[in-house]
Amino acid sequence: ALAAQQGYLFILGDASDDQVLQQAGITRARGLIVTSGDDATNVYIVLSARVLNPQLFIISRAVEESSIPKLTRAGADRAISPHAIGGRRLAHLILSPTVIDFFDTVISKGDECLNLEGIGVQAESPVIGQCLAELSLGERSGANVLVILRGRQVIANPEDCLTLEVNDRILALGTSPQLKALENILLPT
Repeated sequence: ALAAQQGYLFILGDASDDQVLQQAGITRARGLIVTSGDDATNVYIVLSARVLNPQLFIISRAVEESSIPKLTRAGADRAISPHAIGGRRLAHLILSPTVIDFFDTVISKGDECLNLEGIGVQAESPVIGQCLAELSLGERSGANVLVILRGRQVIANPEDCLTLEVNDRILALGTSPQLKALENILLPT
């Protein structure tokens, strides 16, 4: 009733029911967040969603940390335990309060908020095989390239001589227009 009163879109039903997932548009969805309070139910929803949309990016809550492997085997791309994340966040707040404040606070540059975004290098991108110095991504977009993720490798503060490869993910900091400009540079032509 509260969702209807607030004007939110919703479907009243059991998310572990394939028909409810289809009614919610699971076949055309890009992502799904599964957050029931029961790990068995979460596994069932993840399994159903994965079958109905194999390309779907699925994130699931794990009530028990021991359920994380089961959720990923069931098809979740990421499974997280809010309790474990909360504990790590509390520890980080004690150890690095300035870093946490940075991520918690809206950072402003005039009227523009800064965002941190990951942008993928696709197979047909014109930047493949070019080094960062040649591309001048920062100068052309205004965004700051912080990290290149290459498979499981994290390349922090990438050197100018680094050559971009297919499926690299660029983690960049900038305003929305700057990040959009960076994305346009990286997109296939």
